[in-house]
Amino acid sequence: MIFSVIIPCYNCVKTLETTVNSIRICGLSDYEILLIDDGSNDGTAELCDRLCGKYEGIRCVHQSNAGVSAARNRGIDEARGEYIWFVDSDDTVDEDSLRGVLKTALLKKPDMLLFGMSFDYYNHGKMYLRETLNPPSEGMLSLQNLKDDFDEFYNCNALTPVWNKLFRSDLLKKHGTRFHEDMFLMEDYLFVLELLPLCKEIYSLKEPIYRYRQAEDERSAYRRLQRIENLAEYMQPFEQGLKTLGIPCEHVENLYSMLLKQRMYYASFSEIRGLIAQHNCGKYCRLKQSHPLKIYLCNRLVQIRHKLAVAVKNSSFYRKKQGGQKT
Repeated sequence: MIFSVIIPCYNCVKTLETTVNSIRICGLSDYEILLIDDGSNDGTAELCDRLCGKYEGIRCVHQSNAGVSAARNRGIDEARGEYIWFVDSDDTVDEDSLRGVLKTALLKKPDMLLFGMSFDYYNHGKMYLRETLNPPSEGMLSLQNLKDDFDEFYNCNALTPVWNKLFRSDLLKKHGTRFHEDMFLMEDYLFVLELLPLCKEIYSLKEPIYRYRQAEDERSAYRRLQRIENLAEYMQPFEQGLKTLGIPCEHVENLYSMLLKQRMYYASFSEIRGLIAQHNCGKYCRLKQSHPLKIYLCNRLVQIRHKLAVAVKNSSFYRKKQGGQKT
């Protein structure tokens, strides 16, 4: 079997079938779709069973709710394919390009194959923006090649997710590489960091295969960040992973600064003041931060501008104007 598509499913009854069909209509053979129902309670479990009974090549596994990482790990254990691909239950794939990805995987046999993606932004069910991000280069890379261009690959978001990559199944199983089930933010990136040192050959495709649906609930990532009691401590496994790869410490500092900024984005003034106080006593205290009041006011201004921009792009006038432009 060529590859296994692992789809963690939790309360996704409205989107799952669209995701599955975007893979099915590619006309592929010798593959499987693994639906890992993670204790859903909205009818997703029943939908998984119906899809499994309706189409060949779909298998369904039910488990008690344990989170997306546990569902993906279960998928790794169940997978029969030569390659593993993790797909989210509300995203889709470009059917025309996927066949080329699999052909490349079979021909080149890399340990990891990464490709481009698009981010689709929705508001009230309507897409108002598509942003495409592709890897900076195409072709076979050694691990050293990727390390030399690490910043370029990271800055175009080619490294942090898992859904823009195919992974050799035997590599994951031989070394026991799994997702950390106690993590709830950027667990994808840590999985990739821990797997990269095991990869001898990595193939890069500059083509947007994966279509990521950006959640309309902009605060979902913020709520996960709120669960982190000490951000500096949360960064320790990332620091170790980057150190193993030989990536300069500035990268983990930039990652910490980015997460701290996101953590403060929707925070109240008193929360920001507490976070800055914790930062000033922590490991990354040398990274200077602005005054809490300035951060709070700047965040509110950015939020207002963002809401106005979304409103404009959703207006009938804007859509008519865009539709009337020549391409």
